[in-house]
Amino acid sequence: MPLPENTREDIVDDEPIDLVGKVEHVDQFDDGNERYHLTDIVGNRTTLKIWSDETDGYDIEPDAWYLFEDAGGDIYRGDSKLKSNYGNMAATRLDGMPDIVDREAVETAGLKELSDGGIVAFDIETISTVPESELDLDNSDHVELLCIGVGYAPAAGQPGKSEVLVRDGISIESEAELIERFCEYVEAADPEYLLLFKGDFDLNHVPGRAERTGSDALSDRVQTVLGEREIINLDPPGSLEDNIDEPTETYWDIYEHTLSPGDWRVDHPKYTGEIDDPTVSNKDIPYFGERYLELVEQDQDNQEVRALYELIRHYTVADIDPLFEMVANEKAEK
Repeated sequence: MPLPENTREDIVDDEPIDLVGKVEHVDQFDDGNERYHLTDIVGNRTTLKIWSDETDGYDIEPDAWYLFEDAGGDIYRGDSKLKSNYGNMAATRLDGMPDIVDREAVETAGLKELSDGGIVAFDIETISTVPESELDLDNSDHVELLCIGVGYAPAAGQPGKSEVLVRDGISIESEAELIERFCEYVEAADPEYLLLFKGDFDLNHVPGRAERTGSDALSDRVQTVLGEREIINLDPPGSLEDNIDEPTETYWDIYEHTLSPGDWRVDHPKYTGEIDDPTVSNKDIPYFGERYLELVEQDQDNQEVRALYELIRHYTVADIDPLFEMVANEKAEK
């Protein structure tokens, strides 16, 4: 049968629509909901929301074209999106890019759009609430937010201005305040795009931890902050360091603190490096973070507090600054 030539512009709120789209990537949330980022046949970007009680009815994979039949229109604040229409939508995978697709428009859409709107990049660092041997990285009960690195650039390829929002205590109130500061940052910057590197962990635990503060208002605010913007989740092979020309490493031995990473590395089930390696890894940050929060909670303002803050700040910013150039390069190569 002929494929529908509808585009995002044809979406009507609460009306069914048939649409052909490429699935760019998927966000899977702690509450079980899923959000698929789509490109239509003329290069427009939109999203498809599937609620947790409907996800078992679909098997949708990224980087593939699909025919979505009887999807529901979902227009919010002028932004045209799709929803699974109470599970009545059908999703059929197509054999490659259909002939009706404007190939040039689709292939250049991402780069053109990124030149038009601001971008906020972010990355979270966490502390663990359970022993490493029991840690489930998908479970928001097993981690708490330590800090959120954020950066803003007016367009991809332009240098970003980064900073790190660090929690100031061990109470749940301090974590809620950190999440509020993150929301305030994004709302003030009002970007069109949120940028992450292998960010499924971040997209899971920012809403997950907001939910665990017990504040419905904060949880709703986070969902709005994340849901109203296009999310670019870079996922190339290898680590961040593998994908940038000049990695910026953080060395724990140049900061004045009382911790010895060898104490936890020797028994860490996932640490594979040299025990005395002075390079800070993501396995070390929870321990440095716990010590920092312990001292801050005691209202101490001394050399160790300042040193641990700078260590955490330096490590986190190094994960933010390269992303603006990376996303420009990735889009230019497509």
